[in-house]
Amino acid sequence: MKIIFRCDVSSDIGLGHVIRCLTVAKELRDQNQIIFATTEDKMISYIRAGNFKILFKERGETEEVFLDRISSILNPDIIVIDKKYPYSADCLDHLKQNKTKIVMIDNICEGMSVSDEIIFPNAHLDKNILKKYLSEEQIKNVKTGPEYVILRDEILGLKNKVVHNLHTPPNIVVTTGGTDPEGVLIRLIPWLKEMDLKANILLLVGQAFKFKDELEHLIGNLPNNFHVVPYSLQELIKGDIAICTFGVSIYEMIYLQIPTICISHSIENAHSARILRERYGVVEDMGYIKDINPQTLSISITKLLEDKRYYKSIVERCDNLIDVEGAKRVGRIIVGGE
Repeated sequence: MKIIFRCDVSSDIGLGHVIRCLTVAKELRDQNQIIFATTEDKMISYIRAGNFKILFKERGETEEVFLDRISSILNPDIIVIDKKYPYSADCLDHLKQNKTKIVMIDNICEGMSVSDEIIFPNAHLDKNILKKYLSEEQIKNVKTGPEYVILRDEILGLKNKVVHNLHTPPNIVVTTGGTDPEGVLIRLIPWLKEMDLKANILLLVGQAFKFKDELEHLIGNLPNNFHVVPYSLQELIKGDIAICTFGVSIYEMIYLQIPTICISHSIENAHSARILRERYGVVEDMGYIKDINPQTLSISITKLLEDKRYYKSIVERCDNLIDVEGAKRVGRIIVGGE
């Protein structure tokens, strides 16, 4: 079958949509023709590295016209849409006239009502927000939950390499995503410096980090226990605890059973993080970055580092919440095998 993945990557929206689409696409590529439809951006190298064919959106082209062009040129069997956009029912219905299957991933819009499959690959969906566009029967058919979380192969291979005993001094890993559009890391560095923590602070900087000039200004006067390094999985798994922005990385931390303090880039993400904490108790949720102060952050860090029973309880709650089959399950749904 010919399968189109419609997703974007940029310094504003980050890498998450593309990374999970790439992960699923790799599961499907052996028996299907995979094409990525996307907006041209310097970060498109992530897709190129996967050796997938790419069709670019033209300058000034609307989303609706782009999808129509994709359909006309490629005549796909399936279009997988992993993009935040208010797709209308009419727009997607038009695509389905050619017997194209529409799979909507992680996007709440009118177009859900005519999508053949709806997948929210997370454990924090509030199904009440679907009622605006979906019937009760449609909501029952939405695929969501920990079993649908998509983790890249590189993460899956690391679980047995993580040590769940606090080092002396402990290691605190700080990761704020590939782009960090709200500059969370820039806010955190002065706060962590003022706390005078008896710990190694590993600041992991994403390849597409937006605030490199501001970071250069800050790191010139950091204590010796602060280490600013490029993001890598080898550095990530050194953490006894992590401070991490909400998104795919939070689920990676849960899978690796690294107790994590979650900070949200947006109010929407803060709501999702709160749901995740209330349902499973697997993160220490701080809320929206603009509502956080260094005092509450310090309390959370201290609690994880000094209350060993609490630390162990989070490690245990994370165990087996997310398995290794998420990408395969989503792939089977896309092609109609589940």
